[in-house]
Amino acid sequence: MTDTEPGLVALDWGTSGLRAWLLDAGGRIIDTRRSGRGLLATTEGIDAHDPKAREAAYEEALREACGDWLTSYPRVPVVACGMVGSAQGWVDSGYRTVPTAVDFASLVPVEHRAGVLHVVPGLRVASGMAPGEAPGDVMRGEECQLAGVLAELGDRDEPFTVVLPGTHTKWVRVDRGRVTGFSTAMSGEVYGLLTRHGILARTAGSAVRDDAAFARGLAADRSRGLAAELFGARPLVLDGVLDPASLPDYVSGVLIADEVAHLLPADGSGTPGEVVLCGAADLCRRYATALANRGVRATVLGEEVTARGLWRIAGRAGLLGRQDDEGDEGDVRDARDARDVSDVSDVSDVSDGRMEGTRRR
Repeated sequence: MTDTEPGLVALDWGTSGLRAWLLDAGGRIIDTRRSGRGLLATTEGIDAHDPKAREAAYEEALREACGDWLTSYPRVPVVACGMVGSAQGWVDSGYRTVPTAVDFASLVPVEHRAGVLHVVPGLRVASGMAPGEAPGDVMRGEECQLAGVLAELGDRDEPFTVVLPGTHTKWVRVDRGRVTGFSTAMSGEVYGLLTRHGILARTAGSAVRDDAAFARGLAADRSRGLAAELFGARPLVLDGVLDPASLPDYVSGVLIADEVAHLLPADGSGTPGEVVLCGAADLCRRYATALANRGVRATVLGEEVTARGLWRIAGRAGLLGRQDDEGDEGDVRDARDARDVSDVSDVSDVSDGRMEGTRRR
């Protein structure tokens, strides 16, 4: 097999959508596809508790997304991460408990008419059992994004934090290549609920980008509590201080500032250490601005590193023709654009998503 021939079909199959990559034998992206057939759309109209019905629905969605790839390259392995491996997915791939590396030498195989789909397990933090102890946490799909981030960054001697902005933003602590813990913030989901339902949705106009409104939200007085500060968006509009169309950006700023204030870690000296952002450009721009307000310069990686993460995991699981343990994991196009964000205006904008991402876990 030459490096220009297909070597892997990689799927990031979440709640609201599916991304598919056809990678060559060197790990480079040949083709990319997006589909709206995430968990919700795939299982709509079927009995989600019926394993046979779920199996048929997921197989149909897989054929719709990349059936021609599977037909043209029947010997190429297929690997998937995300909600396809949840209890409501095609198969429950389980979780690996942190602290752990993200090598995933063992994947969960699912046979179907066109071959075998190999599903990546998620990660979990165990819940405290006693009252007052912290609840646990889970992620599905972001573990492959994280594997791509670690492949991109290489070895680090000091612990660092990876932030994966989205509907459910993950704050992941990494030490010498191992995930030592993580926390999830539902800021994106809360943003969606507030701006589509309830009184703030009635107050807001059709959203436009307003960086000044976002900055005002970041600077809001958090001492009153998040719930009080969010309601403050309504009187700001009624008093003519805030344009109705700018309310969503203000709310985005309030939510992200509160999240960063609570989840930005600090070492013994009170400094957070290195922070890496990975995700959609507009969300990373917003989080980079919030971090910069607290004196933190973030490194930003594009969300296509997920493809590199899936390639790395497939190699460690023995699905590829050769093992790529020493950093030769393919030069995934569009994923090698790390940059240090000293001027957050340099982070390019995208037209959608002030808080919400495409990843719902």
